[in-house]
Amino acid sequence: MSGIFGYLSNQTVPTLQTIIATIGQRMRHGAQQQVEHAVVQPTVALGRVHLGKLNQQAQPARSADGRMWLWLVGEFYFQHEQRRMLEAEGLLEFGADDAALALAMFRYAGVEGIAQLNGAFTCSVWDENNATLWLINDRYGLYPHYYAHVAGRLVFAPEIKGVLAVPEVPRRVNETALAEFLRFQQLLGEKTWIEDVHLLPPATIASYQPASDQFALRRYWDWDRIGSLPTISFDEAVEEASWRFQQAIDQMLRPPLRPGIFLSGGLDGRIILAFCQGRGTLPTCTFGAPNSRDVRYASKLAQIAAVPHRWFPLHDGHWVLQYHQLHLALTEGMHSWMHAHGISMLPHVAQEFDVNLSGWDGGTTMGGFAVLEDYAGDRFYRYPPDEASLATRMFEAFCQQVTWPGMQEGEALALLTGAGRERLRGRAFESLCSELARTSHYRPEHRSDYFILLNLIRRSLQNQIITQRSALEVRCPYFDYNFVEFMYSLPDAIRNQKNLRRAILTRRSPQLALVPYEKDDRLPHSNPWLREGDGLLRRGAAWINRRYQRLFPPSPRLYADYEEYLRSSLRPWAESILFDQRTLARGLFEPSMVRSLWTQHLAGDQLWTIGKIAPLMNIELVLRHLVDEAE
Repeated sequence: MSGIFGYLSNQTVPTLQTIIATIGQRMRHGAQQQVEHAVVQPTVALGRVHLGKLNQQAQPARSADGRMWLWLVGEFYFQHEQRRMLEAEGLLEFGADDAALALAMFRYAGVEGIAQLNGAFTCSVWDENNATLWLINDRYGLYPHYYAHVAGRLVFAPEIKGVLAVPEVPRRVNETALAEFLRFQQLLGEKTWIEDVHLLPPATIASYQPASDQFALRRYWDWDRIGSLPTISFDEAVEEASWRFQQAIDQMLRPPLRPGIFLSGGLDGRIILAFCQGRGTLPTCTFGAPNSRDVRYASKLAQIAAVPHRWFPLHDGHWVLQYHQLHLALTEGMHSWMHAHGISMLPHVAQEFDVNLSGWDGGTTMGGFAVLEDYAGDRFYRYPPDEASLATRMFEAFCQQVTWPGMQEGEALALLTGAGRERLRGRAFESLCSELARTSHYRPEHRSDYFILLNLIRRSLQNQIITQRSALEVRCPYFDYNFVEFMYSLPDAIRNQKNLRRAILTRRSPQLALVPYEKDDRLPHSNPWLREGDGLLRRGAAWINRRYQRLFPPSPRLYADYEEYLRSSLRPWAESILFDQRTLARGLFEPSMVRSLWTQHLAGDQLWTIGKIAPLMNIELVLRHLVDEAE
């Protein structure tokens, strides 16, 4: 993924040029990616890896006296006033790129000046005046970066493998991360697979002084700074949210990059398409099995909006075999191979547009977390009677609801029986409780939202953005600062109404609200008569199908049948991982229980057993990728 990287030491390093070049090359996954790096002084080397689309001028940006060096990945939004002010001060040339803007802001207001810029970015500054490196990211950490501070060194990069390119960083496996992935199919907090490598928190300013080996992190913004609007009405909320979202879309449509939209049968991309109408003809694309809801409804939406549309079919699982290694390299196993959908179309899509306007996390921001169907109505999520109740409910959700249903408690215990495996028992629940404790200062009505944002959205679903950034730039309008602040200031009774998104969509483009929502196969229209009337027709068709013959054949909801893939085209690959001698020699899991879970999956008598098998495969692939290869 695009990002910045660096290696700093408290002593002179003769091989510094080789080390920084190796870090960059480890993260280059295709000819389209470019790597730049420089040795700033005998103890400091920095660089960036990028696609050459944003910030096309060579970096670093340097001050006239050569004492400040800046690297940037990402971009800034709504910065007209800052630019005019800095130009008037003689610190910035007209038309300068965003890296020059960040450097000018640093010279004017220090590191806090960069932190106050609106955007999606990670930035590093070497300030020779006080021999300090500064590392700053945006409020939400939209360009994830990792770091290790060990043995008098600081190493940071957008990928774990970049950090591990430095021999001083130990490859000690984080067993809590293994336990988390086994149960949740993702990691929590700032953990990675490696004990000494951590994810940089969002809204963070990090500083490092090599001479004294002093490293510090501090947050410059947090979710509890968002206020509240207790007296706003539903209609006022719809109007203001629509205006702010339109501002975000207009900012992210600006040239010269060619925008496009990944479209499905859901609501998030559809709402973006609605707010792009009248602002040019944006190409759209989708992927999926023939006649699946996503494929059918995305095509209808594009037809209504009169925009070009391409469908990339997924007929069987052979594309997984072709792309799983790239997906593993990009996400480093923090998102399982069964979430690699869309990766096969990226080389083709990149020929048609430069930046995807992503619908990532629209469901959370615009009305509570959409995957948990009872989220808004279940008071245990929003107003639990005590901490234990919240932890229990959230643990259940992360194990069974927010992705493919995973292992039951008894299955997990059986997997961790004997051979010293008991040390992993209960560790996932303990870790979740620790992460929940870090959110105790948030308002009760938003605490669960923020926990999900900081953990599920950032640690799991953001990997879809990371994958896309191997070929495209990605802009995230649902993370626009002004839009997010407004949405989370709304009263709970308004923001968590399912009708809020429908009302925003219908207000902007009622025609797009007449195509069913793939999740419930109902019209996402704010008019209850239209919605209920359509629902009555669909229930009638389903009744006829059940009692007579399938006169109204339904479209499958799944765009890709990973469970069937794993029983057929992917079976030899899966067995070569699960039962390979290298896997068995690790002794992580009880072999007889692994065999039992696999037999259950092959039988096909139960739904969702892939959520029990895929984590086992993924953990083994990660260990081979990050530990075995390094050794």
